[in-house]
Amino acid sequence: MTCMESYLIIGSDSMVGNALIEYLSRAGEKVIGTTRRHEAVNATNLYLDLADDVEMFQCPDGVTVAIVCAAVTKIEYCRLNPVETAQINVQSTVALVKKLVENGVFVIYLSTNQVFDGSTPHRNPDDSLSPITEYGRQKAEVERQFHKFNKSVAIVRFSKIMPSISPLFSAWIEGLKNGQTIHPFSDMYMAPVPLTYVTSVLRFVGDLRLSGIWQVSGNQDISYADVARFIARIIGKSESLVQPILVSQSIHMESVPSHTTLNIERVRENFGIEPPDVWWIVKNTLFSSIK
Repeated sequence: MTCMESYLIIGSDSMVGNALIEYLSRAGEKVIGTTRRHEAVNATNLYLDLADDVEMFQCPDGVTVAIVCAAVTKIEYCRLNPVETAQINVQSTVALVKKLVENGVFVIYLSTNQVFDGSTPHRNPDDSLSPITEYGRQKAEVERQFHKFNKSVAIVRFSKIMPSISPLFSAWIEGLKNGQTIHPFSDMYMAPVPLTYVTSVLRFVGDLRLSGIWQVSGNQDISYADVARFIARIIGKSESLVQPILVSQSIHMESVPSHTTLNIERVRENFGIEPPDVWWIVKNTLFSSIK
């Protein structure tokens, strides 16, 4: 990209948005973010709240690529507040992307494995969408509407994005070290990918302006219970302290998918990279999460 061109990160306060700001800035790219927190607004972090009228937002000069990270992502909150969250996740998002595309901006939209029902592993990019959660339905609806933008938009679906430090792992570690029992879910699965890998893929897609659907996923599904047992072994604590339960014994969820993996062949073929093995990711995150 030339020095006059810049990335626009919609939702710089989000986990992925914040990581992209740091990653692209270190790489020498010009980056502008957006935030809905008034106290965080400055010359390079503009105010934008998807709960407001996005038509008032003016795309800064020089922006050639925008990455949409802002969304309401809590599955239970979306279930309980479908109208409110659809306004943000669907109507405002589509309106904003339309505005950006009309300004000649290439847009990358972050989607999710939740656009599928989780009945089979390694879903292909062109598989029929089959969401069974409100959050998944909202993401799927945006994907459908984005077809009208043709080559101006890329959709990047992710399985579980693993931060460098996991609050959940930290809580498990603390409990196990204190001799307390922990109760991970035996029927909840993830196919984690590291946040650093996520930012790399997004930059490849953005720099090359590669439209269509991209998928990023761990190589296999692992249960939260198996992860907890793995952590107990690594830190030298008895696995008897890990007492798994079913999701239904603790919380209400619209769906507990048996599979979250996605087919990542397009990323592998085009960029020559793939995420580390899921157990390496867990181990790496574990060591970062130990206080």
